[in-house]
Amino acid sequence: MLPVKKIYVDSKYKTADSVSDSNFKFQLPQTCYMPDDTKFYISDVCIPHSWQTVEDFNSKLYLRIVYTGGANPGLREDYILDLTQKSYIGTTFATMLKSKIQGKLPSITTIQCTFDSTTNKLSLTINADILFQFLTDKELIQDTIGANNYAWNGTTYDKNDLKSANNIISNTQNSSIAHDNTHPFNNHLNLQPIRNLYLHSPNLGSFQTLGARGEQTIIKKIPVSSNQGEMIFSDYNPGSADMLDCSKQTLRQIDFRLTNVDGIEVPLNGNHCSFSVVFNN
Repeated sequence: MLPVKKIYVDSKYKTADSVSDSNFKFQLPQTCYMPDDTKFYISDVCIPHSWQTVEDFNSKLYLRIVYTGGANPGLREDYILDLTQKSYIGTTFATMLKSKIQGKLPSITTIQCTFDSTTNKLSLTINADILFQFLTDKELIQDTIGANNYAWNGTTYDKNDLKSANNIISNTQNSSIAHDNTHPFNNHLNLQPIRNLYLHSPNLGSFQTLGARGEQTIIKKIPVSSNQGEMIFSDYNPGSADMLDCSKQTLRQIDFRLTNVDGIEVPLNGNHCSFSVVFNN
């Protein structure tokens, strides 16, 4: 016989030593021993879409400038653009990006950055004797930057924590592309960079799932089906074959993490998430 049929979890009632509403511990009022052949699934999911377009984890772009004329042809300069953390529409993102580039290149007054709502594309042109490119995550991690593998000469960055915003500007290929005033940067703008949320637990379940990065602690995938400021609901009721096993587990305190596909905890900015753990035997 099951000791409990359903556990209603709300991060509002996380333990005092929890990290956040995206990384929390939930203490049960009693110890629950799950008998053999017990399965479970996650239901009644309610998560506020409260993260911004740009948060700390995706707040940087890596810009390379190569001068092709003027007093110093061939000179390379590398810059980290620290994007303002807030929510955006296409036009406001374009304005912000232009201001960040202008701040690094104050002597160049011919920077144009626009957003076309009919194509959902961001266009960037710098009308000067330069080549510019946004370095990709792969280049930054593997030190294979640009066609000639030039070493980075800007501010030091952490390869293990790029905080990259390349996903927002769809700069996701392996190698970056150099642009000039006749070949502008013209990419799709992705203002919803998180498509799915992943609920993890290291002590609920028996590691029967396999995530995109090889992780085995995912117990629920939740599509981001609502816009910012709205609630994300997921109430999937699986068949018995799709439930996860938790046989012979002793539950007292359960750990949960809510991440994106890269395993980065999604900031809920002080808001709470809730869901139900449903058991079946």
